[in-house]
Amino acid sequence: MDKYRIDSHKLIYHVPRVNDWLNGETTYPIYMEISPSGACNHRCTYCALDFMEYQQRYLDTNILKERLTEMGELGLKSVMYAGEGEPFLHKNIAEIINHTKKSGIDVSITTNAVLLDKSLADEILTDVEWIKVRINGATKETYAKIHRSRPDDLSTVIRNMKYAVKIRRENGYKCALGMQLLLIPENQHETEPLAELARDIGMDYLVIKPYSQHPLSKTDRYKSIKYSEYTDLADTLKEFNTSEFSVIFRMQTMKKWDDAGR
Repeated sequence: MDKYRIDSHKLIYHVPRVNDWLNGETTYPIYMEISPSGACNHRCTYCALDFMEYQQRYLDTNILKERLTEMGELGLKSVMYAGEGEPFLHKNIAEIINHTKKSGIDVSITTNAVLLDKSLADEILTDVEWIKVRINGATKETYAKIHRSRPDDLSTVIRNMKYAVKIRRENGYKCALGMQLLLIPENQHETEPLAELARDIGMDYLVIKPYSQHPLSKTDRYKSIKYSEYTDLADTLKEFNTSEFSVIFRMQTMKKWDDAGR
């Protein structure tokens, strides 16, 4: 069961704001995605934003904090730090996250988690609603091939997430911790071992999501993928579900991809 509504939306929780928008009234965003960093420490084979060239540019901390204060006052409900690069490459990301929460805005993060070490986790976990880790293989060989990363990055990510689970439990933090695999031919055989790994280290969920072709992407190696070939995985992966862990197989999104006739 997708209690996080990852393969859906959350507009049902914001009916007054949606009605304002439908009635043509001035309506501020409910949610915003912000890219604090243009740089990235991985070069994933499927990267939709490869055309942006992973430039070493970072949002100005003071300007961003000013805008966050303003956006909180105007009614912004949540921010996800992700976007074109790896958010944890911003040298002041902990300060930015803490200020976001102080501005009355919920914080979420999508990351490869290589840089989410003990020090950073200790600083931010109390102020974050959820962290979703991109992890596209259960073995160091597959992971490094897809992420085009260092061979030891997978073990670093696992170590970092074990620590995040530990301090969440010890301190009673409410931060949901999940993993996400983008399903492609190179990793379809590792979905089961990854589900087992995620469950056993104490993650809350594993998302299995489809590829999406950005119109400006340089890469198009996966544009002809057919997810109808992988739908049997959904039933197989249900076997890993427990009262505390779930595999969220984004079947509806995969169907939309296939129905588009690519």
